[in-house]
Amino acid sequence: MGYELQKLKAETISAFSELFSINAESVRHYENGEYFVMYARGSKRVQNILGAEREILIIGNVYADQQARSLQFTRRVINESDGRLETSLCVFVHQDPRGNAKLKRWGRENGIAVIPVYTSTGVLPRGQEMERLLSYEFFTQDPFDVTGPVASDAQFFGRRTEAQELARKLQAGHIRACFGIRKIGKTSILHRVLAELKDNYDAVTLFIDCQRDDVFGLDAAGLLSSITQSLLSLKKSGRQYAEVDAISSQASIADAAKSFQSALAEFDVPVVLAFDEIDYITPGNGAAEQWRRGFLEFWRNVRAAYHAAARDERKVSLLISGVSSRWFSVESIDGIENAALAFIPEEYLSPLPRGAANAMIKNIGAMAGLRFEEAALDAISSFCSDMPFWIRKACSSIHGKVETAVRPLTLSVSAVTSMLESYGRDEGAALAKVALQHLFRVYPELQAPSIGLLEKNRDLSAAMLRTLCRYGIANASGEVSGTMMRMALAMVAEEVPLEQSSAIVTADKSRPLMSEWAEELAGISYRRNMMERALRSIAINFLRVAALSDKSGQSAKAMLLAALQEKRRSDLEPFNLEAIAEKLLWLELVAVINKNWGLFERVFGDKTTFNDNAKIVNDRPDAHAKQLEPGDVAMHRRALHWLDERISRI
Repeated sequence: MGYELQKLKAETISAFSELFSINAESVRHYENGEYFVMYARGSKRVQNILGAEREILIIGNVYADQQARSLQFTRRVINESDGRLETSLCVFVHQDPRGNAKLKRWGRENGIAVIPVYTSTGVLPRGQEMERLLSYEFFTQDPFDVTGPVASDAQFFGRRTEAQELARKLQAGHIRACFGIRKIGKTSILHRVLAELKDNYDAVTLFIDCQRDDVFGLDAAGLLSSITQSLLSLKKSGRQYAEVDAISSQASIADAAKSFQSALAEFDVPVVLAFDEIDYITPGNGAAEQWRRGFLEFWRNVRAAYHAAARDERKVSLLISGVSSRWFSVESIDGIENAALAFIPEEYLSPLPRGAANAMIKNIGAMAGLRFEEAALDAISSFCSDMPFWIRKACSSIHGKVETAVRPLTLSVSAVTSMLESYGRDEGAALAKVALQHLFRVYPELQAPSIGLLEKNRDLSAAMLRTLCRYGIANASGEVSGTMMRMALAMVAEEVPLEQSSAIVTADKSRPLMSEWAEELAGISYRRNMMERALRSIAINFLRVAALSDKSGQSAKAMLLAALQEKRRSDLEPFNLEAIAEKLLWLELVAVINKNWGLFERVFGDKTTFNDNAKIVNDRPDAHAKQLEPGDVAMHRRALHWLDERISRI
């Protein structure tokens, strides 16, 4: 063991001994690297903070530039511990100035919440200072933030058995499809299936990523020739997996098909052809017009080769992944029989089962000190239509709004509901809208029925309802599957051209005209919302400035909460200052200003006048069922003008 590593190991034992019992220690080597490894059991307080029930791995090295293999080694140590260590948590002591962010990112990729402890001098904090450091580094990381496909067990929720079953069927010579809305997890499960095949089966797999320009830029004969040459290269090298090498070819479709069949005959083991992003080589891709006719030619010859292999008792399997099943379910294209119909099954990757969705939230949340009531888990999953990526994004937003100092924390359904509503307005609806727009672009026949779900008593055929359910747009009752989905459908409906909307929604000629005050009220509502947003921002900024000069050390958050009733203080305590400000009702915002009037007097002048106008603004004329009088509108307009004028001076 090197001297520097020995010193850091001894310092780590000394620094952590107040919070942990070190039960085992060793020095191990991995890929030319040297690490110290410790099994440590935290005190009851530390176990509660970290949500740990088993021993925790403390690992470290002295390298000034951490590499991804450090986390690969960490994962191996945890896997080899026979259940002694926490599977999704470790402490990593290091001396890389940029290592904290890297180790956390690589940890997420390996399903581990890494608590990095950096030291430039070789000296570590102790006692409460170390506890604060561990808490901060643990709770500030966002384990929900996964942008690309996931494959590790720790990140792969609800689909593991499905992936294993797919791999088993492909090994047996089946044809399988995986259609679904954008970000449902198609690529993640495809990667998992490919890994299962490589690790557990004797098969040759060729991956065809159709979104590559050089792939969808080929014609049918060119793609068949590329697949053929890639298979022959695999045979020659003895390897089991490769990605297709796209090559231009002048061969006719007939010659390309013969060569393809001959190449398949070279293998004594199952051959698996896995197509991802299949929409790029369908007639729906306007950027590749050759696939209008080439789609039929390609699948007709693939079907012929598949049947020829079956006659020779050889196994050839296909896995098709993409968004739209449209071109695999129509009887003909441009009057020509569709060879893909009944050859490629209409199978979908639907949203997660509710239990799996809740388990995902629960397990990942524990890595950030967030726990959820069962009703809160249901609320999040339902809001996000049980879509795993949507759930992760919503939970990431919740994570960012909860103070790290109060964790671990159990969130109630009322707490998450308000945060979900804000997330939906600010980001979630737009995210879902992108997924729907992409689906409707490649499968336009679904747009009108989907938007029609916004109407009550909308009649849909059983086949259409089944398709919408498989895509996660509707539930079995024929209703929109979740709040995010409903918000996105409403946004899409607003952009539907008039000639299309008339086909989607039956016009009601007896619909009453807008009231004479409608435009005025809409303008008032908009002005009030903008003014309220500005006032919230001003309030928290003024409180921040005041907190900096406050001799008692009272924080801006404490100053804000002090103006609220005790129950509301208790409800809002877990959140950070910005999140609390978003949740304040209008009268609570007014109460904060009154409580700290000394800060705001120069802005608003007379306190009585301020409160009178704030009361008028709170008495919203557009929210009442009572008969609206012209005086109400005029008075409200004047109150808004008074407040706007004072705010604009800042």
